[in-house]
Amino acid sequence: MAEPSKPTRPSLGAPLAGAGRYRRTELALLAVLAVVIVGWALYATAVVMVPIVTSVFVALLVAPVDRAVAARVPDRLKWLGHVAAMGIILVVLALFFGSIWVASQRVVDRFPSVSREIERAIPGGADGEAARSGGGEEASGGSGPAGTGDAAPATPAQAGNEGAGGEDPAGAGLFDFLSGRDGALAERVQGYASDLASTILNSATTTLGGLVLIFFLTLLMLMEAPRWQAKLVSIIGDGSDRNWSSSLDIIAARLRRYLLARTIIGLATGVLYAGWLWIFGVDLLIVWGLLAFLLNFIPTLGSLIAGILPVAYAFTQEDLQTAIPVAIGILVIEQIMGNFIDPKVQGRQVSLSPLVVLIGLLVWGWLWGIPGAILATPIIIAAAIIFAHIPAMRPVALLLSRERDLAGLDRMSGQD
Repeated sequence: MAEPSKPTRPSLGAPLAGAGRYRRTELALLAVLAVVIVGWALYATAVVMVPIVTSVFVALLVAPVDRAVAARVPDRLKWLGHVAAMGIILVVLALFFGSIWVASQRVVDRFPSVSREIERAIPGGADGEAARSGGGEEASGGSGPAGTGDAAPATPAQAGNEGAGGEDPAGAGLFDFLSGRDGALAERVQGYASDLASTILNSATTTLGGLVLIFFLTLLMLMEAPRWQAKLVSIIGDGSDRNWSSSLDIIAARLRRYLLARTIIGLATGVLYAGWLWIFGVDLLIVWGLLAFLLNFIPTLGSLIAGILPVAYAFTQEDLQTAIPVAIGILVIEQIMGNFIDPKVQGRQVSLSPLVVLIGLLVWGWLWGIPGAILATPIIIAAAIIFAHIPAMRPVALLLSRERDLAGLDRMSGQD
């Protein structure tokens, strides 16, 4: 007689597995939602956040100078550390903007001769207009008898415009487009220069106001740093002092290595610019190399300005056949340095993934514009090191870094 079958217990594995998958999906959706909300908040508060974040990084960079000076003077002269740190900031800003000003003045000093070269280089320019005017006067009131005197010989531009047995000279259409068929190229150039000067003046005013705000925020952060450190110890616990201090020291060290890498890349870019322009006989090689080096610290827009100026100058000094290969060579230099060498060198120096550095430039540049592109790598450095000290965020820190495992992440973040 067959034994009655025993009732089977319900299996708990499948429901628990389903609940686990549901839980992970829920957490992933919450993470995506949190990223979207934080990104929107950063985008909306860019005017406030950019000066604050910039001041934090500047304070971290000059804090060692502040501490070193303060440790070597009596207590009543501790303020000399702040003076030394802020003095370094002023010197760096003065060197940066002073060098750009000197280079710009060298270029501007050449504009009068450049405008004359434009008019001589383009058929139908001011010289051609003067010739046509002189020819018309001679034809209407010539020295020969009325009706029998020889007319002044037609200029090539006239022959082309009248279609009398000749083709339009090369470049005449380009000049007509630039000058509006009235020969007023100088006036048009002056109008464009005036608009550009107004734009630069407005941008310089805004930049100066932002720099003043950042300067005083940095000073206040240096003065308040010991007090805020004590507050964190009181709120979080005694162990937080060592953890936060080590994190901030590592971030500052990585930032200094990042600036060193940017300096080396800028010097290499400037040398390549000068060498390529020297091959084609373009003047002001030191100026173009200096601009390429300085503007290298301004991602995207800096490279664009540093590349356009020598190409435009080569066109006005030489001709279109020279400007085209100059532009191609500068484009190749920028693509190699900006999209390959720069992320790779920065990733090695600051222990970040080159892919993350490049994506960070795009994302933060979209959020905060040019300041965001400048701050992108320092923000990623700080995020990777801070996340490495938070157990729940260590996987994110590993993804941001160029390390292969958590042991390497501990070495990178100073926890080994």
